Amino acid sequence: MKKRMRIKLTALAAICVLLMALVACGSKAESDIPDAFAGKDKSIVLGYESMENYSGDIMFRDTTVKEVAEKMDAGETFVVFASFENCPWCNLLIPYLNDAAAEAGVTVGYIDTRANPEWSNNMDIDDYDLFVEKFGKYLKEDDDGKPHLYTPDTYFIKNGKIVAQHVGVTPGVENPSDPLTSEQEEKLRKDLANEFSKLN
Repeated sequence: MKKRMRIKLTALAAICVLLMALVACGSKAESDIPDAFAGKDKSIVLGYESMENYSGDIMFRDTTVKEVAEKMDAGETFVVFASFENCPWCNLLIPYLNDAAAEAGVTVGYIDTRANPEWSNNMDIDDYDLFVEKFGKYLKEDDDGKPHLYTPDTYFIKNGKIVAQHVGVTPGVENPSDPLTSEQEEKLRKDLANEFSKLN
């Protein structure tokens, strides 16, 4: 009788350990990367049409070019996203980027390239020269041969150095008002997960 009871208790303990392991595996990733944007205001990404009904955690916090440059100079690890609310390509990307950031447990610095109503161009943002200094070799040239920030543009920075860039949404997307195909969505999620993994 005691032997049977011992076997039952051992089996029950094993089931409990297995359940605890499954719960731990299913929980969101906890990042070892310090939150570079702790204490910053949540960005206005909730104003994005594609984020209106988003039910998860919002992983974006407002930042500036100057703050990003200081963090790079200090050798910090973080992600920065340049975008604006009425950009259709940005609206298509941002829920996927937010999902990937939440999965990685990383807060993303958000540079609103239309924060000032007088800015009609991404090159009008404050400290654009500083942006070019830090990110210039990753920028495409415009028709005048000047380095131009096109949105959406996402940079993955480890120890102050750029380790990955995510430009646009995903290959093959011709019309941002069309939903992604399942293949495009799978590729986008895979690419973003890979880019976030480069921060570790």
